[in-house]
Amino acid sequence: MRILLGNAVVCCTVILVAACNASTPPTPPPVVNEPGGHDHAHDHSHEAVGPNGGHLVELGDEEYHIEWTHDDETGLVTLYILDSDAKTLLPLTSDAITITAKVQKPIEYQLAAVDASGDPPASAKFELKSPELIVGLQFAGQGTDVSVAVTIDGKPYRGVFEHHDHGHQH
Repeated sequence: MRILLGNAVVCCTVILVAACNASTPPTPPPVVNEPGGHDHAHDHSHEAVGPNGGHLVELGDEEYHIEWTHDDETGLVTLYILDSDAKTLLPLTSDAITITAKVQKPIEYQLAAVDASGDPPASAKFELKSPELIVGLQFAGQGTDVSVAVTIDGKPYRGVFEHHDHGHQH
């Protein structure tokens, strides 16, 4: 019964988000910090919007950033790995990056490297078509815990996604 109720809640959430996103364009979110990180009351040398118009997630103490974009119509989620300035692409030799979304149980999403080149092959762009992940990202920080795990130069980083307001009422 509990699983059936959980599935009903997820289904209603997907319908609600799809209806809200059908007519209202998204607005950029604030810069996101890892839990236990530094205070965001200071000035940043970068904007809250990445070079591709996406939302930013901080890795470490602004050592790196991840910019994420989404296309609600196609279900495409794209991550860009950026350097500390949040403007310069930083190619990684990883085949995939993992986003974990948790409401009751964690669900892992693997975003595959796109257009890898060089020797060894490296990419700063990772993608996955997943309308469910878009819903999870839109509810990040509002009952859904969403984080990304990535290793850069042998050091593991974890970034936390927070809610971004689409500028509309529910």
